Amino acid sequence: MTATLPPSETNPKDSQSTLPPDMRVSPGVWLRKNLFNTWYNGLVTVVAVVVGAILIFYGGRFIFITGQWEAVRKNLTLLMVGIFPREEQWRLVAQMYLVASALGLAWGTVTARSQDRADDTDTEIRRPTPLDLLRRYWPILLLLLVILVFTRTIWPTLFTLSTLSVGLCVRAVAIRLPRSARRPCWYVAGFMAIASFQVVSGTSGNAWWWTSGLFGFAAFQLVGAKDFTRLFGTSIVWPIFGRTRLVTPRDLVWFKRAVQILAVVAIVVAVRVVYWLIGDTSGVSWDDWSGLYLTLVASGAAIILSFPLALLLAVGRRSSLPVVRWLCVGYIELFRGVPFIALLLVAKTFIDFFLDVDTPLSLTTRTIIAFTIFSSAYVAEVVRGGLQAVPKGQIEAGQAVGLQPPGVMRLIVLPQALRAVVPAMVGQFISLFKDSSLFAIISVVEFYRARELIHSQQEYSTVAIVETLVFVAFAYWALSYTMSKESQRLERHLGVGKR
Repeated sequence: MTATLPPSETNPKDSQSTLPPDMRVSPGVWLRKNLFNTWYNGLVTVVAVVVGAILIFYGGRFIFITGQWEAVRKNLTLLMVGIFPREEQWRLVAQMYLVASALGLAWGTVTARSQDRADDTDTEIRRPTPLDLLRRYWPILLLLLVILVFTRTIWPTLFTLSTLSVGLCVRAVAIRLPRSARRPCWYVAGFMAIASFQVVSGTSGNAWWWTSGLFGFAAFQLVGAKDFTRLFGTSIVWPIFGRTRLVTPRDLVWFKRAVQILAVVAIVVAVRVVYWLIGDTSGVSWDDWSGLYLTLVASGAAIILSFPLALLLAVGRRSSLPVVRWLCVGYIELFRGVPFIALLLVAKTFIDFFLDVDTPLSLTTRTIIAFTIFSSAYVAEVVRGGLQAVPKGQIEAGQAVGLQPPGVMRLIVLPQALRAVVPAMVGQFISLFKDSSLFAIISVVEFYRARELIHSQQEYSTVAIVETLVFVAFAYWALSYTMSKESQRLERHLGVGKR
């Protein structure tokens, strides 16, 4: 005997679709019931329809008839990459192919791991259809379509299609790889991401640290996953004294740690030798990164760097050590109380003085540092709210089963806290992305500043001002709305507010 849910607990759309034909509500009845059930609801509906029709009419006429979009068309490259050297734009093409490959590999690995879990638990998963992906990413696709409409040759369209094809092909290959390749795929994707930026910025200076850090971490993890029991059997022979004794778990732990350290050192040395053989290849200075390209890079870097820093600050603010707690509280309250514009001016003027470096940092680097400092203080407060929402009994339960405080925080508290603050955190990230337009105040040529450069030209000094502003606003909206939609999808997947 199967139980059925009452009508109040089922999806209204599903219940409506399963009703017999003679019981379904016609469109006219639905309108009278929901929009014209009272006189004031009917008045609000009529006014909303009239205002919406007027906005659609004048907006459509502006977009398709009266708008002077030639300024955007002729300066599309300036809006996209700003003052990036034209003879070096091949680096951006190579970077996009590498980024597409990294994203495709990561996406395919996530899909394959989901399928692995479904196979292990004998459950069925529903893979997204092309229509589902269109619903999720239609703002980004619409932005790409608008940008391609403004192009004057077919090459940008071919480049966009080939980039998407590369990403999808790499994803298809990643899905079909064996299970043992899941973890190495993440490291390969990380290497592609690092290589994509070093194609643009070059390999001079300390660029080798990023690659050595990635592969060193990979060696540490992969060696740590090995079982060294078979190597020794049940006894250990000391080479100096020739003594034999039984292997203890402590021996295996120490041996594994020693092998991990040796593997990390060997990887770091090998990467340094490879970079030494390659030589210091020159790239494009960060001060020449500009336009929408710089906006995406700076915002992404600030979000990625601020998140782990915010976690440390939020956990440190709840620490039982007074010094750690006071330092974290002072950091958070100081940078939350200072306007972002003031931090940008400090970054432009004084950050080299505080760091005491021989070679001045690029203006873009200083801006990203200020952006990271500012955003981490706000995200830390969001995470702290999630930490406080975790019941104390969860912590006590973790301690009762023998977990140490770091284990309790990592395995019990943080997963629940981060799950609870997904909406607030993504909202903060969207706000940070839009705040990147303030970089124009210190003459960083980001997306909005590139628009101002268009109107510094004599030809467009007094015309097409609204058109360029609408284009920039639409790009910000498309990217922000996509982040919001992905946040809502993640909330539904995690069951935020339901369980």
